[in-house]
Amino acid sequence: MLRAYFNLSLKFKIIIPFALLMTVFSALLGYYAIQTSKTQIVNKVSSTNLGVVRVVENNMQSMQKAISNWVTVFAMDPYIQSTLQMEVRPQEGTLDPALYNGSTTTLMNQMLLTGNFDYVALYGKEGPPLFQVATDDSSGSGTIQEIQANLIYKETAALRGAPLWFPLTSDNVFIQNNRKEKIGMTRIVRNINNGYTIGFIFVGVNQETIKAQYLANLYDKDHGIVILDSTGEPLLEAGKPFFKDGQSELDAIRTAIPESGSKVVKLDGESLLLTYSKGENGWQYLYAVPLSTLTKELNSIKQFVMLLIAVWLVMSIPVMLLLTTFLTAPIKNLLLSMRRFQNGQFDEKVDVKYGDEIGYLTQGYNSMVESIKALVDDAYVLRLREQEAELKALQAQINPHFLYNMLDTIFWEAESAGQEKISEMIINLSRLFRLSLNRGKSFTSVAKERELLELYLSLQKMRFRDVLEYEVDISPELGEYVILKLLLQPFVENAIVHGIERKRGGGFVRVTGTREGDRLKFVIEDNGSGMGEEELAKLTELPKESDVNVAQETSGYAVRNVHERLKHYYKDDFELTYDSKPGQGTRVQLLIPAVLSMGGSGDHVSTAYRG
Repeated sequence: MLRAYFNLSLKFKIIIPFALLMTVFSALLGYYAIQTSKTQIVNKVSSTNLGVVRVVENNMQSMQKAISNWVTVFAMDPYIQSTLQMEVRPQEGTLDPALYNGSTTTLMNQMLLTGNFDYVALYGKEGPPLFQVATDDSSGSGTIQEIQANLIYKETAALRGAPLWFPLTSDNVFIQNNRKEKIGMTRIVRNINNGYTIGFIFVGVNQETIKAQYLANLYDKDHGIVILDSTGEPLLEAGKPFFKDGQSELDAIRTAIPESGSKVVKLDGESLLLTYSKGENGWQYLYAVPLSTLTKELNSIKQFVMLLIAVWLVMSIPVMLLLTTFLTAPIKNLLLSMRRFQNGQFDEKVDVKYGDEIGYLTQGYNSMVESIKALVDDAYVLRLREQEAELKALQAQINPHFLYNMLDTIFWEAESAGQEKISEMIINLSRLFRLSLNRGKSFTSVAKERELLELYLSLQKMRFRDVLEYEVDISPELGEYVILKLLLQPFVENAIVHGIERKRGGGFVRVTGTREGDRLKFVIEDNGSGMGEEELAKLTELPKESDVNVAQETSGYAVRNVHERLKHYYKDDFELTYDSKPGQGTRVQLLIPAVLSMGGSGDHVSTAYRG
């Protein structure tokens, strides 16, 4: 992708980054505006919702206080006190008319008329309740003995006269035929003279009654309320359902809820603004609103940002085209003149219009054309001199000492100039050449081959920078074994050229080496672009002396050359396999004999295997 971009014309090299920069800038600006607006909306709604939670908390405290006060007055009534202290239990039903004819008449009528409760039962020391009343036809009270065996009675008794509130489930000992969902409240009745327990009271309040009297207009299908008791168990749910057991974010708030606050949570795939508070009696109040209902107005901002980006690009691209055409026209004229010059028109000259960098480049080109024209006139002498220079250069290349000395000179020059990066590249390149030449020998040690690979990959990483990552994992125990010189490097080069360079975003090359029995196993893997069957077939073909593609595909030629050398030295005692698919990388596996020395002739592998 990067190479394709650099092959574009200068005009598009300018337009593409500029357009991308504008798009990214507009997108970031829009994202910032949306997030800022979203945060402000959430903060304001959080304050409003916290006020709603406070209202719910106050209303519920008022309900608890009203019922608790009524139960206290009812339990302290002289007639109730005297009846509960009787040694002989009154006959069932005898207490009912007395409650309506004695001193408690006004109290009972008031409580029934105001509707503060929907069920009440008064128990003595044994048997069914002495008195009970229900506004919703609920029935089936249990006996005091059954209630005393229940955990709720034990918790109530431990409170020593204080009320205990709890959710009334369908399976309970208080009401067998419960018509409507209720919240229950229990407390023991104590002797006002000595404090002994003489009775037990159960009060049930329908959830419908609570919603109608205490939560009216505080919830709807988009706003949900959940009230939990001091243990975190749900007492009442109203409006939008959102409470479920097993939700980690909700459980964290239930088990360690702070005094009050708001938090954005995700429940069942939906983002909710959850406002919470904790009352003095330990009850917890949760109020949830879907975040999507709060941010509907932000959709218009999103659409505006997208429209802005589109308009920006549509308007700016023509302007950039005109500007780049004006800037690149002199370069285009210079390019056309150079092509004519390449075709043999040595009288070319380009007019210099401006004194900018392109003008200076044009002046240099005109001077170069004049100089070349003068040199063409003496082409014969020039040709002889070129041949002589080429011969000397070839001789210098053949002599490795000349190469090493020149690299050493360049290294010290870079060191003196403070160019540490260049110095590192030069010294690695020098060591790479020494290992490659290997004093003219065909075999080398695994340790040297590993060092050559690390030097080669380090130089390639310097070339590709962050595009290439590599790992060489060859066991040090294999260092003394003898293998063919340059056995693994061509495969690594092929992985980089045909795999990593073609892949967008770079890639990774891994080389591993292990011993399996009397063989050495080497694996070269990459996560590059991979190869198809045709490309793999080209790699497995033996090289031909008349191959015209050698100069263009050096890595592929080198791999095929390795294959030929393997067949020459190891005969059929080796295995070379490829595993590659387009887009999935390539894996090369090589198995060769594990030997410590070569035969005297050097034409075949010695059988000196390591024991």
